[in-house]
Amino acid sequence: LKSKVTSSSSSITTSSPSQKKITIYVEGVFDIIHSGHFNAIRQAKKLGDILCVGVNSDADVARAKGPTLMPCNERTELAKACKWADSVVPDTPYTPSVKLLDDLKVDFCAHGDDIPYNENGECVYDEIMKANRMKWFKRTEGVSTTEIIGRLLMCICDDKEKMNSTALTKEEKENLKQLEEFSKNRKPVMSSFLATSWRISEFSNAKVPKEGDKIIYIDGDFDILHIGHIQALKAAKSLGNFVYVGVHDDDTVRKHKGKNFPILNLNERVFNLLALKYVDEVIIGAPYKITEDMVKSLKIDVVVEGIKKGGISIYDDAYEIPKKMGIYKSIELEYDLSNQMLIDRIYNNRDIYIKKFLNKAKKDQEYL
Repeated sequence: LKSKVTSSSSSITTSSPSQKKITIYVEGVFDIIHSGHFNAIRQAKKLGDILCVGVNSDADVARAKGPTLMPCNERTELAKACKWADSVVPDTPYTPSVKLLDDLKVDFCAHGDDIPYNENGECVYDEIMKANRMKWFKRTEGVSTTEIIGRLLMCICDDKEKMNSTALTKEEKENLKQLEEFSKNRKPVMSSFLATSWRISEFSNAKVPKEGDKIIYIDGDFDILHIGHIQALKAAKSLGNFVYVGVHDDDTVRKHKGKNFPILNLNERVFNLLALKYVDEVIIGAPYKITEDMVKSLKIDVVVEGIKKGGISIYDDAYEIPKKMGIYKSIELEYDLSNQMLIDRIYNNRDIYIKKFLNKAKKDQEYL
């Protein structure tokens, strides 16, 4: 595993002989990474000086929880983009050991107070706790992968034409019925993500452009972060010194993408972006159509749009002004992921995900 450690930050400093740096290890699946994951990473970083993030392997997660929606390489890129991660280790075991901590040269393991269990029904941190090398922080309430998976599943249920054309087994029909009933009766707290000014300040970079900075602007819905978003933001950052990211509000996304979107609300999407090292500042509820006043007030030098490889812009009306001003630049993206592609991945394993959701959702309600 030591050979798999990849640096995601240049902020690591060498320990002096008189002062040992405390290294913390935090790990997870990070499948559909969200602000709860990012807040966990942020809290773990505050427990020490250097943070190592482990991304659990596909095989281990499949044994413990079922298949992942995103493969390990995609999940690793998302973790590496987090501004609080000093290093990232891919393909880590779902049940970490003291030997793993020693191999990675970390002092303590950290996790939220929602204790995970492995396929044997054992707390995955038993061995580490017995060695007194475990630290805990509070789980972020109001946001969970389970809830997001549920929203994606409901998109499948709403696609009556697709579902009616699919030969469903008796068990699948029963599971779908349970899913619809659960969705109607679940407690509101499961989807009540509360964005406070304190949390915003904890995530914010508190930065403004400096004199002489080349200012970049990129916008979109950024609904469910994926590797394509990371590639676009990284490319935008490489073009200048300060990156503004405009995030469209829920009504705007719904108007252009359909009634089931966005999957994540505006607050959830903003926090995800603020956690990334390629983002300097976020424009909350940014206008769909970029105006000349906006360009001048923010002193934007380049407006960036990410497009499919070999494709063309599909939002000409949104970028009409930057194009006329000669400050528009398109970036071809290697990865063409979208919410619909994630929904299709779930659809192909729908029965597994429905069972998994119903089981985990009940546990989440018990925790809450």
